[in-house]
Amino acid sequence: MIATTKHQGQIAKRVSLIVLAAICLLLVVAVVAALKLENLHMYKIPSASMEPTIDEGDRIAVDETYYVHHTIADGDLVTFRHGENMLVKRVVALAGDTIEGRDGVLFRNGAALREPYALFSPNNPIPEIETFESRKIPVGQIFVAGDNRDKSLDSRATEFGPVFLKDVVGKVKFIYYSRHAGQIGRGF
Repeated sequence: MIATTKHQGQIAKRVSLIVLAAICLLLVVAVVAALKLENLHMYKIPSASMEPTIDEGDRIAVDETYYVHHTIADGDLVTFRHGENMLVKRVVALAGDTIEGRDGVLFRNGAALREPYALFSPNNPIPEIETFESRKIPVGQIFVAGDNRDKSLDSRATEFGPVFLKDVVGKVKFIYYSRHAGQIGRGF
C-alpha cells in the first residue's frame, strides 16, 4: 500500500512539472507575441483609394519599425504622413528612378509597369494624373500611387508629388478586419 502511494506521488510530481513547463512555454510565446505586436499599429482605411487591395473600412496592421532594418522596395504598401493625414499607398518608384504616366500606364525607367492590382474606372479618368511628363525621383523620396488609380490623390498629381522618406511611418503587414471575410489575414 505504501509503494502505491509513493508511485502516485511520483506521477503527480511529474504531471506538475509538465504543467509548469507548459505554462512557462505559453508565457514565453505570449511575451514574444506581445513584443511583436508592440511594433504594430492599427489603422482604419477611410477611403477607396487602395481598392481592390485594401477596401474602404478595412483595418490594417502597420509595422512602424520595419524600415529601421529594411529598405523600402518597389511594390511595398507604406503608411506616411501627408500634412495632417496618415495615408496608405503603393511604392511605384524609388530615388533615382524616372517615372512617367501615359494614358494611365506608369512607366518606370522607360518600361511599362505590370500592375495587376491597379483598378481603373472607365467613366472616371482624371486626365491630369493619367498622363504626366517623365520626372526623376530625387534622393530621399519615393513615388507612390493608390491601387484605385481614378480615386487616389497621390504622387502622380503635381500638388501631391513624391513622398519624403522621413514622412514614411511604416509598412502595411496585414488586414486584421474587413467586411469581406476573404480579406482578413491577407498579408503584404
